[in-house]
Amino acid sequence: MKNVRLIGDSIRLGYQETVRSELSGIADVWSPEGNCMHSVHHLFNLSWYLEKNVDVIHFNCGLWDCRRLNQHQLDYAVPVDQYVRNIDFILTQVRQNSSARLIWASITPVIEARYNSRFVNSYDPCRQANDSLIYNEAVAPILEKHDVYVNDLFAFVSDAGADELICEDGVHYTDEANLLIGKRVANVIKQQF
Repeated sequence: MKNVRLIGDSIRLGYQETVRSELSGIADVWSPEGNCMHSVHHLFNLSWYLEKNVDVIHFNCGLWDCRRLNQHQLDYAVPVDQYVRNIDFILTQVRQNSSARLIWASITPVIEARYNSRFVNSYDPCRQANDSLIYNEAVAPILEKHDVYVNDLFAFVSDAGADELICEDGVHYTDEANLLIGKRVANVIKQQF
C-alpha cells in the first residue's frame, strides 16, 4: 500500500472521498479533518506534510489567499508576494525533510458574479474572477524550482465547463463535479506511484 497525503481547502473536502474510493486497495489516503484554508495556515501546520514518511503529497491552497478583504478595500487576504514566499518556504521544508512526490493542485476558477451576489455589506469579502489565474501564474516558478508536478485543476474545470460544475456560491462544486474532480485527482496521484 502506498501512503498519500491529501491537503487542501474546501475544494479538497469536496473531492477527497472520491479519491479515497478510487485509490482503495492501492493507497492509504490521509487528510487533515478540516478546511486547510490559506497558505499561512499551512505554514503553521507543516506536520501535515512532514510527520510521517509518505509516497505522494497532493496539496493546494490559494482560494482563501486571493479572496479580497471587502467590497471597498480590494486588498487580498494574503498578498501575492507573501503567498509565493509562503509556498516557497513550505516546499523548501518538505524537500529538505521528505522524499515524497509532490503534486500541486492549481487554484480553481471562481464565478465572480455568483460569489459576490451572496454578500451585501461593505465589510463582506469579495472576489474577482481573474485572481485565481494571477496567483497560479505567480506561484508557477516556485513549483518549477522545487520540481513539483502541477495538477492543473483550473484548466480541467474550465475545459469541463465551470458554469455547470460550480455551485450557486460561485466557488464550490456540485456532487457530480466533485466526483469528476476526485477521479481526476486520483488518476494524477496514480501516475506518480
